[in-house]
Amino acid sequence: MLATGMLADLESHLARVYEEEGRPSTMLAVYRHESSDLHCSVMVYLTADFQRASLLENAIHCAMPAMSDAGFLAGNKASMKQ
Repeated sequence: MLATGMLADLESHLARVYEEEGRPSTMLAVYRHESSDLHCSVMVYLTADFQRASLLENAIHCAMPAMSDAGFLAGNKASMKQ
């Protein structure tokens, strides 16, 4: 619940970056809720091209999650089905 506002701000920023970059097919941002013990975290995953263009701080390189567990945030939604 606490992450909802921050996620909405991030979605707006990423949508703007995606448009400014010309809507490339290589940009996708997804999120998923991950829990550990009592608390749940919202994790955001970006393709490398999206990270380079959005310049988000504190991003670390990792593998994309299974799309069946992820929610669309911004970018090329069609690439979620691949």
